[in-house]
Amino acid sequence: MMDEFCVALPAGFPDHPHRGMETVTYMIDGTMLHEDSRGNQGKIGPGDMQWMTAGKGIVHAEVPASFTEPAYGFQLWINLERKRKYCEPEY
Repeated sequence: MMDEFCVALPAGFPDHPHRGMETVTYMIDGTMLHEDSRGNQGKIGPGDMQWMTAGKGIVHAEVPASFTEPAYGFQLWINLERKRKYCEPEY
């Protein structure tokens, strides 16, 4: 699945779970902040890509870094093959 987004604060994607899949986020413009239930955090900006393997499960949040500058990009959701569905989450 592909999700195209263009959001500024206070919109965004607050804490939500993923399991058994990978997400690939690519930023076209603006900046997104990321943090998760395993203590990882960071930001991605124009031209950056983040690949997250959710595996057996992770809760994370992605929110724009600005109230005035929209974060524009897309995210692909990739279903993991059966033998990797319960792997450890990683980036």
